[in-house]
Amino acid sequence: MNKRLVKLVASVAVCAAATSSVYADNFRLTIGAGHPADAAVWITALRDFFAPEVSKRVAAKTGHTIEWVGAYGGSVCKLGECLEAVESGLLDVADLHVAFEPAKLMAHNFPYFVPFGTPDPRVAAAAARKVYDRVPELKDILEKKYNQIFLAVGAVGDYNLVTTFAWDKVEQLKGKKIAAAGPNIPWLQAVGAVPVQSNLNEAYTSFQTGVYEGWIMFPDATVGFKLHEVAKNYTFTDFGAISNVVIAINKDTWRKLPKEVQAIMLEVGKEFTTVQTQMGYDKGVASVATMKAAGGNVRSLSDAEKAKWANALPDIPNERIAEINKAGQPGKAIAEYIKALHEAGVKLPRDWKVK
Repeated sequence: MNKRLVKLVASVAVCAAATSSVYADNFRLTIGAGHPADAAVWITALRDFFAPEVSKRVAAKTGHTIEWVGAYGGSVCKLGECLEAVESGLLDVADLHVAFEPAKLMAHNFPYFVPFGTPDPRVAAAAARKVYDRVPELKDILEKKYNQIFLAVGAVGDYNLVTTFAWDKVEQLKGKKIAAAGPNIPWLQAVGAVPVQSNLNEAYTSFQTGVYEGWIMFPDATVGFKLHEVAKNYTFTDFGAISNVVIAINKDTWRKLPKEVQAIMLEVGKEFTTVQTQMGYDKGVASVATMKAAGGNVRSLSDAEKAKWANALPDIPNERIAEINKAGQPGKAIAEYIKALHEAGVKLPRDWKVK
């Protein structure tokens, strides 16, 4: 090789190294949620799996780096504010927690509209992921109306009933003040209970002060937010695990990320569903043991009473499909969720027939 060619090769190598250095960027992103990370296992998974796993893979595969700034527990967006926080760029990534966006994300609340579904959060989230893949309009709502990109879906545990009073018949709930997140309020109205819309961040104090006497809540959050200390009765009603955890990223932030970084986020987002729901399932089992060890009255409602409750409900799926379609959102998400549950072998106590 002559000297001129050697110099040319060396020059190209230097330029390549310089180019590589220029494009090895560090991205500082803020990630948050309305719920606290330690008490809410779905946020624990966001903090302890999604964020560090994305950073690890980005560093290993791309040469770029991602630095995360955590903003959990409502420090940037309280419950019901996270959709707007991501839309505006106040947060780069967040759990939208769709139960607190009943109008803007009405269609995304589709699991609430199939009550008495699967009690297993792993099955519920896998079914919900199918819905997001089969109904692209759900992702379009986030992107086209609220300036964000869908990254992942997760699920909370099996909704049951924690109360300050013992009961074993649905008739005994008539007139009782019981809290719910919002979309599940019709479950209570069907049996004559008095629904009170609330959230976990205020639940402990509200039990203490008598604002309500019960909560539709899953085991791990019951223990995580220490509700079993002020409400000793936990009854398995098996309303079902609900996929209300939706992780999204601001669209402007997304556009700034290299394609290979975007691909890693989507890849880890798919894995988040499995990891988060297994964490939730395991914590749910442990939480039931904790309630029992603390002297709680933990029991299961009889199958006959569950069927009675399910059959007392109005035709929620078809009512909500009509309402969602009227709002210009995809009501078919409900039908697809029922289909996905059936595909997973879930046997519903009430066979919801979608018209």
